[in-house]
Amino acid sequence: MSISGIYAEIYSRLATDKSFFPSLPDRALRLRESLNNPNTNISVAAKILQTDPALSAFVMRVARSARFLSRVPPDDLEGAVRRIGLTGTSQLATTYTFRTVFDSPSKKLRRLLEDAFREASKVAVISYFLADRAPGFQAGKAMLGGLLQDIAVPPILKILEERPEIFEDPVKRNLAVDQLCPLVGVLILKEWDFEEELIDCVRSRKKWLRDPQPKPDLSDVVLIARLHSMFGTPAMKDCPSLTDVPAFKKLQLGELTPQQSLQILEDSREELLQLQQLLFGRAG
Repeated sequence: MSISGIYAEIYSRLATDKSFFPSLPDRALRLRESLNNPNTNISVAAKILQTDPALSAFVMRVARSARFLSRVPPDDLEGAVRRIGLTGTSQLATTYTFRTVFDSPSKKLRRLLEDAFREASKVAVISYFLADRAPGFQAGKAMLGGLLQDIAVPPILKILEERPEIFEDPVKRNLAVDQLCPLVGVLILKEWDFEEELIDCVRSRKKWLRDPQPKPDLSDVVLIARLHSMFGTPAMKDCPSLTDVPAFKKLQLGELTPQQSLQILEDSREELLQLQQLLFGRAG
């Protein structure tokens, strides 16, 4: 069977057998319901978050991140929620809970999924920073969109493990993931009833030359974040120059360093690493 035939077979299997799909974490459901409840105020939201010390630390660190340096940093969780807002807090909390999806009883899969979550968390945090610098975007939603781009990696790897000729070859395995991730990710997010804007972030994963409209959208932000996450890695050889990507031209995010990285990200390197460590740190 050809490689394209194998991809089609895997996609068909995932589309028809949803038992392979990861479950939306219970904690994510509870947090979304609680934080999105119109009767939930800032004080109640802070009390909800306090039940999870690691999540509380993540929210506090975000509230004290570079985007708020011009203001007095909050000194408690309630102040952090007030600073970020209930919607932003809900988006951050949802992002944080998705770590549990990237896990497996299989030792081989666990190692690969840990690597996948590390990369996804990097894309998520860069998306957060870029969205904050681009007018009209919610930074918390961008972070969630960045992480969700790889939400299909766990079920894809689970099926690929049955095909050692692909699974054991890193090049073939990565190609299979890249081909299948947008397709399967869309199926998963539709199953979870996520909004179209986030589904489109998944659909546009690594579609560097996408240019559906003159106005930039959330997918453009996440696309540029992913490209930045790949700088300095072997994967960059297969990517276009940042200045050739339509999303970059539309977003007008700032000046480039000689290495083609955005200056705002170079200036915030330490902050980015700290946030990524907090998001990824639960893999421990």
